[in-house]
This record gives sequence, C-alpha cells and structure tokens, in this order.
Amino acid sequence: MDLSFHFSIDYYRELHKLLHIAKTENFNLVRIGWDNDGGYIMLDDFKSGGIVYSFGISNDVSFDKIMAAKGYDTFMYDHTIEKLPEENNKFHFFRQGISDGTTQDERLKTLEYFITQNNHENKRDMILKMDVDGAEWGFLESVKPETLAKFSQLTFEFHDMSNPSKHEKILSALRKINATHQLIHLHANNNGFYISMGDKNFPDVIELTYILRDKYKFVSDYDVNLPLSLDMLNNTDYPEIILGRWNENINFGDKIKIVSPYIDTQIL
Repeated sequence: MDLSFHFSIDYYRELHKLLHIAKTENFNLVRIGWDNDGGYIMLDDFKSGGIVYSFGISNDVSFDKIMAAKGYDTFMYDHTIEKLPEENNKFHFFRQGISDGTTQDERLKTLEYFITQNNHENKRDMILKMDVDGAEWGFLESVKPETLAKFSQLTFEFHDMSNPSKHEKILSALRKINATHQLIHLHANNNGFYISMGDKNFPDVIELTYILRDKYKFVSDYDVNLPLSLDMLNNTDYPEIILGRWNENINFGDKIKIVSPYIDTQIL
C-alpha cells in the first residue's frame, strides 16, 4: 500500500495549529460510553432535562444510555440499522442519517432539518455526538455556524485526516468549529495508520471533543500530554498511538514515517 501521497508539511502545520487543546478552569473530563471503542471523553458539565443529538449508532448505545441516565432525551439517528439494540424511555430513534451534501438518499437530512422537525429551534446547551464514517466533512461544510452554537458540547470521530483530496475541506471545517467552540480533548483511534513527523504523530482517525467558547473560561498554557488516563485503546490488539505534549510546537525533523498496524513502516 503506497501512502506517500498523504504527506504535506503545510497541511500538517496548519492542522496542528487548528487542533490546539485548552483546559477549562472549573470542570473535569469524564468518559461516557463503553470501554475501548465506543467511549467518548467529555466535559463533566451535564444537566437533567437536556437534549442530545446522536448520529451513528450501529449496535452501540452505551453513550446514549449514560446520557439518558443523566436525564437527557437522546435523539438518535442511523439510516443503516432497522432498530436500536435496546430501548429506553429517553431514546428517540429515527432511521435517518446526516446529509454529507453529496450522497443521494432521501433518508439523509441536514441537522437544521432535524432540529426543526423536533421543535428544538429555540433550544440551547444541547450536545452533539457524531461518528458517521466520513460524512462529518460534508456536514461541517454545510452546517450553519448559528446551528453549531446551539450545542455546548460537540464530540466527533474524524476520518480521513490524511486524505489529500479532503485537506482543504478539513481545514475549512476546523476553522468553522473554532469560531464558536474550543477543542478540549483529542485521542488517536489506533485502528488506523498515523504519520510521524519529528516529535509529532498525526493519526488518520481521531476522536475530539469541543465546548462552546462563550460558556466557559480556560486556563492559559495548557501542557497536555496525550493520551490521558481516561483514554482507552480503540483496538486492544494494537498499541496506543502516542501524541505526547500535543500543544508544543512541531519539530518536523528529517524523516517522515507512515506507521500502520496493517503494513510495514514506510519512510518518506
């Protein structure tokens, strides 16, 4: 497998800048969902009676069950399954998915459409969870900034971070999120490969959590060392991808390595 075309030093420099992690002054992080794959690190700031939009369910409702136990009504969307693996009086399931802006499927709609259908136009401090295997980029390209601002927490799995055909779309999407939200956590999904440049590793698949900038205060000079103790391997058959002191400036070094559990390491 030739992955050499995935490298662009300008892209990774800008990507690292846009993925700067901050720490809140008054709240801790907590893991929500299954151990290993299926868990999300979030800010421990929840209120009963809130609303969650959860996109991408498959056979895993562990995140949604915990949010339901916290008193959240969870609006769950997945057009690839017929029904949920289990029910809960706080679950509201729809066999629909988020539109990526290009796929022609009448079951795929925009987030604005779903919010209107659920009469949530005037709701604030909602939570968005999205793991939709790459459709997130089309969603982020088309979603309105004022729609994102309705959500106090956003947790994503981002795919194809090393795909050169998506570089501009990815950077544009991150700039859009950063206008309203602050990144507070990042974890590498070790099911995929990563690109190693000097003292930084850039995974192809990452898990992220953002919080609304205007709602929280942040400490300065956060020296985060990734992974955190709350993080877990997505795949226990493979080693963790170490991101280290992520906020430090990049020292690119002389060699670029592509490391994957599926192929031998390649040096560019």
